[in-house]
Amino acid sequence: CQSPITDNQSTNNKTKMNEILKEVQVGAALKVGDACDYVCDKLGLKEHQDDVVTAGRIFVTGAQGVLGYRVAQRLLNAGHPATRIGYRHPDDLSNFAEQLSSKGAEVVHFDWKDKTTYASALDGVKIVFCVTPYTENWAQTFPKFLRACEKAGVEYFVKVSFYHARKENDIYQKVNFVRLHAACDDILSQSSIPYTILSASHLMSNPLVMHHAEDAGKGKEKPIVLYGASDGANINYVSPNDIAEVATRVIMYSKPHMRKEYTLTGLQPISDDDLAYALAKHSKRPVFYEDLPINMLVKKEEDGFTSVDDVDWKVRNFIGLEKLKATGLEEDATFISHDIEKICKRKPETIDDYLQATDLMTPLEKWIFE
Repeated sequence: CQSPITDNQSTNNKTKMNEILKEVQVGAALKVGDACDYVCDKLGLKEHQDDVVTAGRIFVTGAQGVLGYRVAQRLLNAGHPATRIGYRHPDDLSNFAEQLSSKGAEVVHFDWKDKTTYASALDGVKIVFCVTPYTENWAQTFPKFLRACEKAGVEYFVKVSFYHARKENDIYQKVNFVRLHAACDDILSQSSIPYTILSASHLMSNPLVMHHAEDAGKGKEKPIVLYGASDGANINYVSPNDIAEVATRVIMYSKPHMRKEYTLTGLQPISDDDLAYALAKHSKRPVFYEDLPINMLVKKEEDGFTSVDDVDWKVRNFIGLEKLKATGLEEDATFISHDIEKICKRKPETIDDYLQATDLMTPLEKWIFE
């Protein structure tokens, strides 16, 4: 049995830990898990790591998606003792939810559409990492969830948004779901909860997630065709690994990031043809990109939906973004932000980096390699 820490040891350790945390924040290019180990090792308190890494109970929404899953994984890998994830059907978990649970995540019932699940999911929670659901009318549920967070005493709220959602008169606000993000970001910024907003460009994982239902489980020889209307323009794709790394860092060391907004972009833009080529190279499958006129793309997208209720709002959002891609705006050097590099002390991942890190992927992405 290990001896407890004395009062004098505790005081000395707190002073020393503050010095080490400053050192980690200023210059150490460490992954979150490594940074926590580094702090504990410097303090000589490896056996008391749970005491050092505690930031209060954290509730992660969207843990079945590419961002929520990665953030929960990083928190658990960092040894955070109180990571909670919400699921609509907690008794019927997917494989990757079971992985989070096996690492110590607390799984609770949470449904964005059912506000009666909010209170129990938020009980005792100090920090919320929020990925909003991609469902119709999702923006109507966000204010209700935020009010529940205020009532529950949440002390810090980290939300994922879209590029330039809150930039006044920005062209991206022509897309409905970007405007909705802007409205929700405004509500969050005016709430009583300290916050950080992470506004990201297009995710590198988007093509894999969009084609999961259609192409997963089919033979590796079957061609995968990505459809769009970017008209040969280069697009800024950002790795979900980078977004998750930034999110985890601001959660674990929140004070300097409170009431700030970060713009998260990739290192450089690439064409959709280049994206398809990278997918083919790494998956060893035939992957192609086909650029279509807008009217043909609309028909193609509408034909792909099994529910007529999904057609209108999803197609409008998709087409709106494709039109913006085709403008070539994302090729401009001013589109690129350096916030990832400032926070993580490294360059953003390339598409090759993202596709090589299959161990970090969810089943929604990994299917193309199987």
